Amino acid sequence: MSILFLIGRIAFVAIFIFSGVTKLMGISATAAMIQSKFVIPAALATVVASAEGATGMTAYQLLAIAVGVIEILFPLLIIFNILTRFAALVMLVFVGVITFFMHDFWNMTDAARGLNQVMALKNLSLMGGFLILMVLGSWRPGMHDEDDYPA
Repeated sequence: MSILFLIGRIAFVAIFIFSGVTKLMGISATAAMIQSKFVIPAALATVVASAEGATGMTAYQLLAIAVGVIEILFPLLIIFNILTRFAALVMLVFVGVITFFMHDFWNMTDAARGLNQVMALKNLSLMGGFLILMVLGSWRPGMHDEDDYPA
C-alpha cells in the first residue's frame, strides 16, 4: 500500500516539477509572463534595486528563478516525504497566489475567461490536495494515531 501512496504523491506533484524545470530553462519568457501580470510594489524599490545590482538580473528574472525553484523543491520534499506538512503548506499558498495573479478570469474577456476559469478550478482542486497532505503529513499506510482507537 505504501508504494501506491508514493506513486500518488509523485503523480500529484509531477506537473509542478515539469513546470519548474520549464520555467528555469526559459527564464526570460517566464519573467515576461510574470511582468505582464504582476507589478512590484514601490515600497520594495530599494530592495529590488539592491537585488538587481547584486545579481545583474531584473527583479522579474529573479522572481522567475524563485518560482521555478519553489515548483521543484517543495514537490520533491512531498515526493520524498520530508517536511511534508510544511511543503504542502508552501505549495497551498503558492498555488493560491499564482491562481489569483495568473488566472484572474474575473478580469478577462470571453476568449481567455473560459480557459482561465478552468485553470483556476484545477488549481482549487490542487489546493485541496495540498490541504489533504497537510493533514496527513508524513503519514504512511499502517501508521495509527492514538485517536484511531476507541477509549
